[in-house]
Amino acid sequence: MTDDYLLDTNIVTAILRKNPQVADRLRAALASNARVFISAVVYYEIKRGLLKRDASRQLAAFEEMVRHLEWLDVERTHWDAAAALWAESRRAGAPINDADLLLAAQARQIRAVVVTDDDDFDRLGVP
Repeated sequence: MTDDYLLDTNIVTAILRKNPQVADRLRAALASNARVFISAVVYYEIKRGLLKRDASRQLAAFEEMVRHLEWLDVERTHWDAAAALWAESRRAGAPINDADLLLAAQARQIRAVVVTDDDDFDRLGVP
């Protein structure tokens, strides 16, 4: 069983909205010394939304949360893998958004479980 987790945007949003179940699970994972990653992609998606809404309190909470997570930059190998996944999903007639494709590529490379409530990751064969 893996001890590496990659958070999707919807999970970070749930934590910021103070969903107790999701927040408790994150705290438990961190307390167990699991590696919990935040991708630069998710950071961008969350930060732009908070800035648009001028949500300064949530922005501060987000930045504090990020300090406790492992940072995952997007590398060329992630872009290459995401491009292949994009082509595959288009050929199958089931397009998936670019952010999810990048997260899937990152998760595969670091062998992490994507923590999400988005079933697109099931179609990508990412746990």
